[in-house]
Amino acid sequence: MMKVLIRRYKDLKYRYKLMILILITSIIPTSIIALYMQSGMMRILRNNEIENMQESVTQAIGAINNQVQIYENLIDYLSYSTDLREVLVMKNSSDFETYIKYTEIVDPLLQMPQVYHKEIKAITLYADNIRVAHGNTLAPLTNIKEEPWYPKQNQNLLKWYVQKGVQKEVIIARKFYDDSNEITAILKMTLDYDKLFEPFSNIMNENFAGIVWDEEGDIIYSRNKIEKAYQVSNVESIEQIKKEYSYVIRQMEQNQWKFCYYCPTEVITESAGQLMMKNLPIGILCVFLLGILSYFFSKQMVQKLEQLTENMNQIHRGIRHVTVQSDSKDEIGVLIRSFKRMMGEINKLISEVYESKIALQRTEMRALQAQINPHFLYNSLSIINWKAIEADEPEISNVTLALSTYYRTSLNRGETMTTVENEVNNIRAYLKIQLIMHDHDFTVEEKIDQALLHCEIPKLILQPLVENAIEHGLDTTEKEEKKLWIMISQNEEYIEFCVQDNGNGMSPEKAEKIIGYHSSGYGVRNVNERIVLLYGKENQIRIESEEGVGTKAVIRIPKKKETGNETK
Repeated sequence: MMKVLIRRYKDLKYRYKLMILILITSIIPTSIIALYMQSGMMRILRNNEIENMQESVTQAIGAINNQVQIYENLIDYLSYSTDLREVLVMKNSSDFETYIKYTEIVDPLLQMPQVYHKEIKAITLYADNIRVAHGNTLAPLTNIKEEPWYPKQNQNLLKWYVQKGVQKEVIIARKFYDDSNEITAILKMTLDYDKLFEPFSNIMNENFAGIVWDEEGDIIYSRNKIEKAYQVSNVESIEQIKKEYSYVIRQMEQNQWKFCYYCPTEVITESAGQLMMKNLPIGILCVFLLGILSYFFSKQMVQKLEQLTENMNQIHRGIRHVTVQSDSKDEIGVLIRSFKRMMGEINKLISEVYESKIALQRTEMRALQAQINPHFLYNSLSIINWKAIEADEPEISNVTLALSTYYRTSLNRGETMTTVENEVNNIRAYLKIQLIMHDHDFTVEEKIDQALLHCEIPKLILQPLVENAIEHGLDTTEKEEKKLWIMISQNEEYIEFCVQDNGNGMSPEKAEKIIGYHSSGYGVRNVNERIVLLYGKENQIRIESEEGVGTKAVIRIPKKKETGNETK
């Protein structure tokens, strides 16, 4: 029987042998881990729950403590106010003066904090020299001497008191002393009870409860969401809580309040028991997943070969890109890397020989077209010119000659760079056509530095600016005298081109959009993109415009060497 099993094992495919080995080596350690986890589950869950409770209480106390610090700082600030101190020492003042002091000084001073802190319900000053109550901001000191929150002589300067019952509220009382250490005034701040304890209340989830007691042992806050609630009535009840519940106790620094956050212990143990009951199906699921993973792991051994075959089929279809990758050092990895190197050499040869020939053919074709098209255009314009001369139409002849000059300087024999002289001739030809089209309703003034005529610049940078000035500046204005300026100047480093009109102008926002990405004016935007590409973003076109005055477009180009004395 054993021999038969061994023989069958030897005859299995390598993929299934791997599956059996993986299952055996995985189930044994998995079982050991499961037993260990069950033994320590209860302890881990309990510690985690206690840590979560501690973190929740710490955060809640931190939030409350921050608010308490704000209130104490605020009441201290008010107590040191010179305006408030003047009210405390006021004597023999008329009723009118007293009323003015109360309404113009005390009321704004004590009511303003309520605007910024909605949880402050009222701030009231009780003093010996106040005879009649003034709203809820001032009152006689004798009115509160029997109140339970009234601070005693030997107590701290600040006293916190929580008033329970139907109308719950939190009170902060600060004492004022005279030279004989007698209490002359009390500054009382009344806070919203629910708002103050809201951070602690927010952590009361289902089956959790919390209580707060002050330094005198009085319970000042209690909230319970436990199903079988335990009634907490005094500090002695807290000892009972410690025996029957899992709890966390933290003390607040500012006013020494103690916070107790607790839940039934069986809630934690019940969760642990339920989790342990789930371990068995999880273990079965793990074994099932191990079987699936072992199957796919064995399949992974031949996956790279399958990918290599598919990649070869793609190359046969014309996609010369190796997609399969392997960093392993086994035979399959060596084969894949060798194939990748081979395809790299093939692609390199194709790029150098085949694609270079195609690129050369395309370049030759474009060059041929560049020679044919201008030649045909110039011949056609020449015929039109002679026909216009024969027909005694000098205006048509002038337009034809200007158009011929314009296209000759624009095409520039296929070159992307030209000279300032060629660019000026191009603009002059263009403007000659525009003046005829506009019946000479505008004038052109040139101011060109003759020393710049042979400097090299990108071609066709002025024509879009001139066209834009005519179309959007001069054509839209109702001014009687329409004028266009073309100026070319220089300094030590730059050549500056300026096209200016006295048209309607535009707002600065619209001027910025002219050269922007979403501009509708393709020509100006195209010039700006070429300038930025050649000379950097700092040299982009600058548009200056003022509504009703006109628009000025400025291009600044770094100087280049002269091309010679011959204009081409």
